Amino acid sequence: MRLIKTNEKNTVLRQLTTAEAESVRRYCGAGMKAEEKDAQVVAGILAEMHNGKEPRYWLECDCLDGDPSGPRPRMTARIYGDGPRHFVRIVGRDKHSCVLKAFRTDPSEDEDDAHAEPGKHRPLRPIRNSLDYLDKAHEAGGKRPSGQAGSGSGTSRRRRLPKLGRILYTLLEQAGFSTVSTNDLDAGKKSVSPWVRLKRFAVEEEVTEALTLGNMMTTEAWIKPGDFMAQVDKLQWPKGKKRMGYLLFVADGVSASAATKFTKVGPAVVSPASEIRIGGRDQNFANPPYWVLAVMDRDDSGIARVREAFAQHAFKMLEPVPLDSSYERHTLTSLLKVMEWVKKRGVTVTLKKPLFDSEVTLADGTTAHCRADFELEVPAPPGSMAAPGRLLIETMGADLQEYLEQKVATHSIMRRRGRIIEHVVRHDGEQADRDDRLRKRVFAALLELAGVPRQEQAGADDSEISKSEI
Repeated sequence: MRLIKTNEKNTVLRQLTTAEAESVRRYCGAGMKAEEKDAQVVAGILAEMHNGKEPRYWLECDCLDGDPSGPRPRMTARIYGDGPRHFVRIVGRDKHSCVLKAFRTDPSEDEDDAHAEPGKHRPLRPIRNSLDYLDKAHEAGGKRPSGQAGSGSGTSRRRRLPKLGRILYTLLEQAGFSTVSTNDLDAGKKSVSPWVRLKRFAVEEEVTEALTLGNMMTTEAWIKPGDFMAQVDKLQWPKGKKRMGYLLFVADGVSASAATKFTKVGPAVVSPASEIRIGGRDQNFANPPYWVLAVMDRDDSGIARVREAFAQHAFKMLEPVPLDSSYERHTLTSLLKVMEWVKKRGVTVTLKKPLFDSEVTLADGTTAHCRADFELEVPAPPGSMAAPGRLLIETMGADLQEYLEQKVATHSIMRRRGRIIEHVVRHDGEQADRDDRLRKRVFAALLELAGVPRQEQAGADDSEISKSEI
C-alpha cells in the first residue's frame, strides 16, 4: 500500500510498511479480527492523509498491482462533523482482490452487542459515504443492522435500526433538521420551508461526480414509481450499484401498510411492497406527523415499485425535528419556550436532537457511548477559551423497574458529556407542574452556563416562567 498525492501526477509520498498495511486490512476488512494496535496505526495514517480541512493524500491498495486490466483501488480520508477521520472508498476505484473487497469503516460494525453493558453497545453512526445510499447490484435491499435505534423514553432495550433508518437519520442530521437555534425562533423572520431546505441540501450532496442526491431523491409523495424510475434510468449510474432512488417527506398519517400525505388535490398514498418499519419508541403509528423515507426501484420483473419505507416521529409538519416518541414531543414544546425566554436575555442556545451516539471517556480511561434525548449548548462567554456549556435533557416516559435501573447506568455515562435534567412525562393530573419545574430548571441552568450573574437572574422565574402559556 502507498500514499498518493491527490493530483493527476500520482506522486507517491511513501510506501506503507508491511505492518501498517496489515493493520489497515484488519481494521477495515469486514469479518477480520482487529488487534489492539490497529486503531492507533490507522489513526496515524488518516492524520497523514487529511490535514483537518481537506484530504491531501489517497491510500492506494497494492492488491491489484499485478493486474493490468483495471485501476488500482484507492481510499480517501474524510471527517464527518466533529467525529474522527475515517476511510471512504473512491467511486470507480473500489474493487479489491484482498480482504478489503468486503469493507467496513471500523471493527465496531461487526460487533454483536445484544447483551452489552450500558454504554458498551456498538455505537450508532451516520452513513459516511453517500455512495452507500445505493444498494449493491446483487442486493435486494439494505437490511443489515447498523446500530441501536431510539433513545430513552420507552422500553428498556433498544431495537436494531435497519439500514434505511440509518440513512434517514443521516439525511436529517446533515440537512440540519435535528438542530434548532435561538436564531431560528425569530417570528418576524421568514424562514425557509423544510422542503426548500431539503432540496437545497440534496442538490449539493454529491454521490459521484456525475450524480447528486437531488438526482435520485424526490419529496413529492404523489409521484408515480414508474415516472420516477424513468427519470432514474436516464442518469449516469455508478458501476455495481442498483438503480434506485428515495422519496423523503413528512406524512400526515402512517400505518403498517401505507403513508399518507394530504395535498390540495387530495391525499397522496404511498404503499410499499413490504410493511413500513418505524423508529423510536411508539410502534403503533398513533402520533403523527412522521418523517417517511421510502425506496423506489424495479422488482425482478422490471416493474417500478415502492419497495420499502421507514418512518420516524416529527415534531410538527412545518417544524419537523425528528423525535423518538410523543413523550419527547411534549418535552420539546417546553424546551423551545425556554429558548424564547433566554433569547430575550441575549443568550444564544442551540438545541440538538442527537440521532447518533457520542463517545465519552470514563473515569477509568475507557470509552463508552451515549445519546441523550436532547442537548442544549451555550457558547462560552466572549473572550473565554472554554468549551461551550452543555445541558442534557432526558425524557422519562416509563416507570418500569428495569427501565429505571438501566437509566441509572446510562445517565452515569451521559454525565461525562454534561449536566442532566430529567423530565417525567405521564400525561396525568400532575403533568403541568412537572412541565413548569422543567422550564424553571432549564431556564436557570442556561443562564448559568451563559455566565449571567445570579443577581440578574433573580425574579426571572416569577416574572417570566410562571406566565407560561404551555
